[in-house]
Amino acid sequence: MSFTALAHDQNRHVTSSPTVTSPSGTADLRWDPRNRVITATLHLRGLQPRSNHAAHIHTGSCASMGKILYPFKNAVADAAGNATSVATVKNVTGGISAKGWNVVVHRGSTAQTGDLLCGDVVNSKRTTSVSVPLRAVPAMHQKGA
Repeated sequence: MSFTALAHDQNRHVTSSPTVTSPSGTADLRWDPRNRVITATLHLRGLQPRSNHAAHIHTGSCASMGKILYPFKNAVADAAGNATSVATVKNVTGGISAKGWNVVVHRGSTAQTGDLLCGDVVNSKRTTSVSVPLRAVPAMHQKGA
């Protein structure tokens, strides 16, 4: 979701500010069965410029999150609020789960900062790669909310 903020100046001219975009993104997961490695690539946009975000694969779903299963390298936004982060997870014997995993991007540099984005991993055909859309976590589902 994005929107443009409009303001009126004293001379009744309409001015606009830069477009503000809500955070969103994707997590592309790829499993190499020979090396038993998952490579996770996060593509994030709409973040606060230069912000730092912890990211993990958790057990469970976005609606009922479990423990951290695989931690990733933190994603750091550029001046435009975009971030790309690549993480490698070794010794994954079963591949990408058919269900019961979710990818979470946290509001800050640790998991304790709450959840910003989440996407449930759906891999019913048990393929070696899957793209997971990441959507904003509603405030009512925030830790401590």
